[in-house]
Amino acid sequence: MRYRAFSLLPLLTGPLLLTGCATNAIQLETAGTVQARSREAVSATTIYFDAIERRRREAAAALVASDPSCLPATPLRIQVPITPTAPPAPLCLAGGTPAVGYTTFEIDIGSSPRAVLEPRIALLAAIGGYADALAAILDALKTDVSAEITAFADQADRLARFTNFVAGTDLPNVNATIASEQGQSVIALIAFANDLAREARQARDVRALVVDRGAVVDRALASLSVQVTTWGRGAARNADDLYGNALFRTYLRNRTSLTAEQREQLAIRVFAAREAAKQGPVRAAEVTDAIDLTAKAQAGLRDALAGRLSPQQRRAAARMNIDRITRALGLIASIATPV
Repeated sequence: MRYRAFSLLPLLTGPLLLTGCATNAIQLETAGTVQARSREAVSATTIYFDAIERRRREAAAALVASDPSCLPATPLRIQVPITPTAPPAPLCLAGGTPAVGYTTFEIDIGSSPRAVLEPRIALLAAIGGYADALAAILDALKTDVSAEITAFADQADRLARFTNFVAGTDLPNVNATIASEQGQSVIALIAFANDLAREARQARDVRALVVDRGAVVDRALASLSVQVTTWGRGAARNADDLYGNALFRTYLRNRTSLTAEQREQLAIRVFAAREAAKQGPVRAAEVTDAIDLTAKAQAGLRDALAGRLSPQQRRAAARMNIDRITRALGLIASIATPV
């Protein structure tokens, strides 16, 4: 929820200004710090995604190998028992109807956390740079923020390469209405960023555009928060659960023919898949928290730009919200750290 300009005044004239920077946890970041934190966050999550992709490929191969009925193709139609007395049946179903006592579950071997989270993290990093520019204007109203705004527009444009993300169709568990809202909000955000870039050399014009149209950032972030929360509750765990079960099935079927070392290696993969199933929702929650913190920061900066504040109040708003942005980027980077 956005705060009106007058609602900022009690906050900004309180302890934050009275105690000074030396005794307050909120400090104005030096130029370039947000960009550096953004790079660190993206780099950390890339390492995390690479590790997850390797593990998922291995687990997908184990899923296919766990039953002769399965082929290395995607999507796979898995037969899942729905009654405790269901007789044994092949794991995979090539066509036709499922066996008596079974239902089918279709999984896409290629679906992964990277496909879902990467464009959303890229968008957060882009908005972090945008917020940095707003804070710079608050700190000094005539500051040239063309570099920061141009970088924001370039990053927003690059999001178009995530076609399904922009179209709002990359989250199958999110209903069509939310998906449509995502597509519209992202397209509006890209247009806003490009318009800002054309006015970037004039801080006054940037400020006017932000006050007039900056709510498009609110809508984009609100849409992202809903999507990641929904994904984290279901899809983030389901695939890893299924892979873990498939690995365990392979272990059961082949343990007597495997050596002790082979059983150990397979057991390690079972435990890794089950751990990933627990961590998926945790990582999604961290991304959601980062989105919400970013939303508060950029909305707070926009309100401060629209208000009639003293130079000290503007700088206090800049400090508070840059701190929020850097904490949000820290949350993003933390998803690469084991729980």
